[in-house]
Amino acid sequence: MRKRAAIVGIVIAAAVIGGLVGRLWAQRGASLAESLQVFSRVVGIILNTYVEPVDSDKLVREAIRGMLNALDPYSEYLDESDFKELKIKTEAQFGGIGIHIGMVEQQLTVIAPIEGTPAARAGVRAGDRIVEIDGRSTKGFTTEDAVKLLRGEPGTKVKIKVSRPGVEAPIEFELTRAIINIKAVPYSGMIAEGIGYIRLADMSRVASGEVRRALDSLFGLGAKKLIFDLRYNGGGLLQEGKEVADLFLGPGKLIVRTKGRVPQANQDFVAETEDRYGEYPMAVLVNRGSASAAEIVAGALQDWERAVIIGDTTFGKGSVQTIHPLGPETGMKITTAFWYTPSGRCINRQQETSTVVLKVEAQTVPRNYRTLGRLKRPLYGEGGIAPDIYVPPEKIAGLAARVPTGSYFDFATEYANSHPDLTMDFVADERILEEFKQYLRKKKNFEFSEAAFDSSRQVIAQMIEIEMGGKIDGMHGEYQMRLRRDPEVKKAIEVLKPAATTEEILRRLR
Repeated sequence: MRKRAAIVGIVIAAAVIGGLVGRLWAQRGASLAESLQVFSRVVGIILNTYVEPVDSDKLVREAIRGMLNALDPYSEYLDESDFKELKIKTEAQFGGIGIHIGMVEQQLTVIAPIEGTPAARAGVRAGDRIVEIDGRSTKGFTTEDAVKLLRGEPGTKVKIKVSRPGVEAPIEFELTRAIINIKAVPYSGMIAEGIGYIRLADMSRVASGEVRRALDSLFGLGAKKLIFDLRYNGGGLLQEGKEVADLFLGPGKLIVRTKGRVPQANQDFVAETEDRYGEYPMAVLVNRGSASAAEIVAGALQDWERAVIIGDTTFGKGSVQTIHPLGPETGMKITTAFWYTPSGRCINRQQETSTVVLKVEAQTVPRNYRTLGRLKRPLYGEGGIAPDIYVPPEKIAGLAARVPTGSYFDFATEYANSHPDLTMDFVADERILEEFKQYLRKKKNFEFSEAAFDSSRQVIAQMIEIEMGGKIDGMHGEYQMRLRRDPEVKKAIEVLKPAATTEEILRRLR
């Protein structure tokens, strides 16, 4: 009983240290002491009378997880696996072989090897089906199962066996794991005469450095205007969001303000460096997948009239999370502040799904916001950054939405293997569309009417071109093909082409 009493004491201590007061503490009129007494009794009853022996460590972890989950969607307990993934995301590197993988027709498939990695150098190709990893069949594997086996310490070896379309026997590779760097800027390039394009995928620790190098490259190639793509950028490090915005704003301009309950949560983040390329016309692309630090950048550039925002209203994650280590490999992430754009907007969207509703005064008292530049334009977007120019999101419907999973990928793989001289001039013309039509019927046993195919012809052509671009030139080729028909990119080019300044674009919108 002494041992069990000690365990109860440990559990209670962990509850106090970790802030495990949750729902009990939230009960009206209940004091902290009363809540902890109830918690202590519950723990004691579980350990002494539950029908089976209980793992006290697991009990504490689940209690912590439940308490944090009850606060808001962003506060959470990080176990060993979560902590490792968070480190990979923020540090932008891991030990592995360098492939993007996914499930195609329930088979573990190489979507693309990453340039310069062990897999790419060994000759692993897009479209290869991974059938074995270190002698273990991948039948029934998920992508998460495969990732656990493929990742590991740099310098260690892993064997994979793949089946390749057009090759009868499986191909074996023995690969030595290396440090794989995750690019925050997966693509940048000239997209029209005088117009550069940068895609920023996340806000890891390398984000601002990669954006800076992309800007130097584009302006070296003759860019005079910029499209900055933050679509589906789910955010990351607040400091990197500040550093990215600093690349486009003059010294002294407020980028973001954070406000919390404790003094250290209240900070102003201000631009410090000169924009070496001046006030060139700029468009920022956003959508519902743009969140957190990506919204910090979009909000600051909109407030200072530095860029025209194009696309759809952003996600609305305007809260700051602080990481507290709870051990060598575990931790907790807890919301400690809200962030505000330079004009004073809190972009956090209210969350009603948790015990504690995340809300701030700015969201409950309507206010009128205006930009801080010369135009003093009205601003909207409490609960997300509202674009200056709305472009409805593309929807895949009709036959294009019913094409069997993996058909575009498999067709492009087979076609590229039999046409090794393909270039980025590839177009899904009538001949290609006819081949794809026959491929669907004969190889995929997918029946459809001619009218249904014709009604989705443009979307199908685009999907084929995107997959073919990936086979021709990897991620770069896929981006080039995708951007050809991208409606937000087309709109950005349309407004940038005749403009000498961003202010000129915004004046036309008044």
